[in-house]
Amino acid sequence: WITGGGVSRLHLVFARLMEDGVPRGIAGFLAYRDETPGLRIGAREPTMGLRGLPETRIHLKDAEIPASAIVLPDGAPERGFAALMRAYNGQRLGAATVALGIARGAYEAAVDHVRARHQFGRPIAEFQGLQWMLADMAIALDAARALIHNAAAEAGTGFPARQAAAAAKVFASETAVKVTNDALQLHGAAGYSRNGPLERMVRDARMFTIGGGTAQVLRNQIAASILGMKLPQTRNGYGETGLMAAE
Repeated sequence: WITGGGVSRLHLVFARLMEDGVPRGIAGFLAYRDETPGLRIGAREPTMGLRGLPETRIHLKDAEIPASAIVLPDGAPERGFAALMRAYNGQRLGAATVALGIARGAYEAAVDHVRARHQFGRPIAEFQGLQWMLADMAIALDAARALIHNAAAEAGTGFPARQAAAAAKVFASETAVKVTNDALQLHGAAGYSRNGPLERMVRDARMFTIGGGTAQVLRNQIAASILGMKLPQTRNGYGETGLMAAE
């Protein structure tokens, strides 16, 4: 699916270049929704969470795009795969930031609820088991924020490095899943009800371990950076630039 695909007028499409039947790499093309023969917008996907962002299939069949529509990368279109991966690093850092925001909102709601809720004649904030849950949530949030800040600081005015962006997204997204679930648990039945915000936060957080690179794929990338190895998708016809060039 393409996020915003059903409402966007202009699409950036990455496709393999061929010359005399030989792959030349991957380039980025601009394709206007209403002016590109062979481009069709499909139905909106009914997603579990993040329903404010329309997820839509885009179909390309015998699509005709002129060579003048090539925009990435400038002057070396066959290196588009590396350019795409660099852009992904920025997208992943943005996704980590959104995931952190969702987790922070769930954490703050849990703190407020634990302070206000009374059971067995005393505030549930006095129960050590719940205190430890809140402490673990706070530690994870601080660690996720530090990873995001580190990746952004290293990037300066450009895209963040692959390993730093991947680490931030993996940790922030998994933190969001854990924190939202724990926050719902701390709310008890009130958290499970659709009358409150927690059930939506749980659903929204789940997407961030999948979209923009799953947690498993990003762990592969981190390991490849550590070991100086290339990933399988850098071979077998995907172009000689590969992911290592996206650092």
